[in-house]
Formats: sequence, structure tokens, C-alpha cells
Amino acid sequence: MAEPLNDRQRQYLLAALEVDQHQERWHKLAFGRGDFDESRRPASDWRALPFGVLHGLGGPIPTMLRTECQGADEGSGSTWSALARRGLLTVQHRPTYRHPDQPLPHITLTAAGRKHARELKGEKPAPKPKGALSRATWKALAAGYRAGDQGLWDERGGSWYGGVSWDMWLLLLRFRGSRPRWFEEVSRLLTEEERRSALVLGHRLHGVQITEEGRWKYEQAWAVNHQLHPDIEAPNPNASVPSAKGGNAAESV
Repeated sequence: MAEPLNDRQRQYLLAALEVDQHQERWHKLAFGRGDFDESRRPASDWRALPFGVLHGLGGPIPTMLRTECQGADEGSGSTWSALARRGLLTVQHRPTYRHPDQPLPHITLTAAGRKHARELKGEKPAPKPKGALSRATWKALAAGYRAGDQGLWDERGGSWYGGVSWDMWLLLLRFRGSRPRWFEEVSRLLTEEERRSALVLGHRLHGVQITEEGRWKYEQAWAVNHQLHPDIEAPNPNASVPSAKGGNAAESV
């Protein structure tokens, strides 16, 4: 970086990191608390942090980022612009999530900005442990392992098998690398109750099921990834073994 940040720029950058990390934690837990709208938001949306004041029935409410910056004044815009010119963040004037009639400046940290803010805090990135998987991959693997031979089905519609989006399942199902497949697509005939449901169309229900290779991978990766992602429900493979729970038999697609 050409010049060190001044005190105000440091304050704003660190405030943005604090709110960014809070928002990341909030987003990761969205599906578990039933906030499906939040769980479906792309990172480009939920990482954009509104800066300003929202107006509701209870009066003006400052956004979290404005509060973390200890308010705002006529120089706030210049400070954000200076950080943006350094490539540490972007500034976009856009509608506010759940308040579309109240557009505000939105601050999004870049990878360089997040890295520099952590350096300012004295944080050093921890080396990635051997066997670590991405959060989304581990969530899918754990969901498949929990379901066992019963498989994961889309009874409610929306293509969210085990709380994991279909886009993620496609990446896992269509992976053509050197490793064996961890999942396979399956289908089964609908029950009479499902046929009467408006949520299910056709005569078959489609889903995904973990393979033997996927079970082996889960068991090998459990210790490391359970420690990295403790909030994801992932049973200890040494304590219990998933088994079929009855129901209609699934057929590989």
C-alpha cells in the first residue's frame, strides 16, 4: 500500500470488518433458525453493508455500520471513497435489504480490504489444516451422512436438500476430478399423500444419497471439519452409524 491509513480510515475499515464478520455469522445460521430468505441471499448481497439511517415507525434507526463507526458526518463519504480508491472496499448506492424504499450507500469489503483490516487488528490467517473442506461441502456431506440410506428429498419444493442449495449439489454430483463420487442422484415413486400434495409434481420424487465413498470421506474428515464448523450438525461416526429408516426404496438415477 502506497501510504499508511490515517486514524479515521483505520477506524472505518476496522468497523467494516467487524460488521462484515457479524453479518457472515448471521447468514451462516439463517437456515437453522428458519430464515430462508436470508439463507438464499448471495454473498454479493449480504456482504454489502448499509451505512446511514433507516426510518421506521419507531423513528430513525442507524445501521450497524454507522453505529460501529461512531456516527457519521460530512467527511464520512470522503473517507469511504479514499478506502475505495485503495482497492480495500467498494461503495454502491442501492436499495436496502427489507427496506427497498430507503436506498443507502452500501460498503462491501474486498478480499484485500478484509486481509488488511485483519492485519491492522494483529490477526494472522491460520494455516488451513489438512483435510479441511469448505463449509458448504462439509454441510452437504454431513447432511448426506445423517440421512444414510434414506437419502435426502425435496418434499417441500425449492430444491433445498438437507438445507443445501441445488447449485451446491450440482457441483458435488458433477465433479469430474480424480476423487470418487460422494453422492448420487436417486428417485422413488410418490406416496399417495405426496401425489395429492400441490408441492410435488409428476409420479416420482427425486433426491440425493451418499455413496460408500462419501461415507468413507465423512468418517475420515469428521475430526478436522467438526472442529472447523462446530455449528453444523455432524454426528460422530465413531459413536453411531446411520442406517436405513424405512420408507420407499430409492433407485439410482
